[in-house]
Amino acid sequence: MRVIGMAGGVIVLAGIAAWMGLAHGCEKPSGSGVIAGQVTIDPALVSKVRPTDVLFVIVRRPQGAPRPLAAKRIDNPTFPVSFEITNQDVMASGSELRGMVDVLARIDRDGQAGPPQPGDLEGKFAKNPTLVGSREVAIVIDKEY
Repeated sequence: MRVIGMAGGVIVLAGIAAWMGLAHGCEKPSGSGVIAGQVTIDPALVSKVRPTDVLFVIVRRPQGAPRPLAAKRIDNPTFPVSFEITNQDVMASGSELRGMVDVLARIDRDGQAGPPQPGDLEGKFAKNPTLVGSREVAIVIDKEY
């Protein structure tokens, strides 16, 4: 029974490490981290999009710091918008896309990255958190600040 309990503990720790993106922490970055998909907008909010708005697709660690791990800026978006975020879009030197992440999209009025402001629109991937490597991330922008 003791061996089974220890094995269960190891499995739980491995799951937590994978969840936090630490499972391969000792490996050299491979550069293969990718998240791809499409952003659409709720028809009720289409009229609120201005030609000068900027779309940000943002990748964060689940339950981590609010700052993005990676982001893609898309000027003058025309919906639906396809996106692909790679390790080239990672914001902190030495970081990489791996493990579990949350993906969201924000239409930003002033074009400045940062917390949402009144008038900004946002949506999240319904299956957050998702594993890096997902290529069918469908985000619907359905919230107005």
